[in-house]
Amino acid sequence: MPELPEVETLRRALVPLVEGKTLKEIRFFRDNLRFPIPVKVLEKQVVDKKIEAVRRKGKYLLFQISSGTMILHLGMSGRVVQCASSEPEQKHTHVVFRIEKNTWFHFVDPRRFGCLVWQDIGEEHKLLRFQGPDPYSPEASATAMKQVAQNCKGPIKTFLMNGQKIAGIGNIYACESLFKAGIHPNRPAGRLSLKSWDRLLSEVRATLDRSIAAGGTTLKDFFDPSGSVGYYVLQLSVYGKEGKPCSVCGAIIDRIVHSNRSTFFCKQCQKR
Repeated sequence: MPELPEVETLRRALVPLVEGKTLKEIRFFRDNLRFPIPVKVLEKQVVDKKIEAVRRKGKYLLFQISSGTMILHLGMSGRVVQCASSEPEQKHTHVVFRIEKNTWFHFVDPRRFGCLVWQDIGEEHKLLRFQGPDPYSPEASATAMKQVAQNCKGPIKTFLMNGQKIAGIGNIYACESLFKAGIHPNRPAGRLSLKSWDRLLSEVRATLDRSIAAGGTTLKDFFDPSGSVGYYVLQLSVYGKEGKPCSVCGAIIDRIVHSNRSTFFCKQCQKR
């Protein structure tokens, strides 16, 4: 599943190509993905309108128009590919965007868990309304997160992946950040000290930074608009390394399960 670094990589790739430019045409090849696509609303609100900014909240891309925001979520297998025309080049192409003269972007989503919705200016779509703060925002401070987690008896790994607590941290980056911070994934979130929260959030941002710099973590489906793949998968310390020696202490990487998701960690390095 594309996670925050993949979405941020995509956002940065799109900015010079679409920001400040006019969206001239949208072609729809279906009218529903995870949710119904508001086809007529989008045609009215965004066609022949300037894209003023491309922002991100968690794993959602926000295309800001004067009258509101077009929201794109990649879901589990979605990707945006720059193509030479409006004709679909890949199976499962659901939406095609034309920016000014001859720039086309195709939204491809084999599993159809992505979505494309509209948010009027001054409103907040329900998909964003209950999201926690982005890890890079001032609201995601150690003090704030400690306050949010104060009554949480569940494991810190589960807390990190709860988008209503903090947005956009998926399984890979939760595992890697906890390893870098030396925190056991089973530790109750409510028992982390302020110092531990400060260290953990610092490692979350550093881990995300490294992945963004490497173009994301491509496990199967993610590509940026140019078709390039991400290479952070080559830098992973614990994720997917069950049974292999830890790169720091040599102990064997273990695996447990949280909320039906695999958690990889080092018993020696993550004792806190």
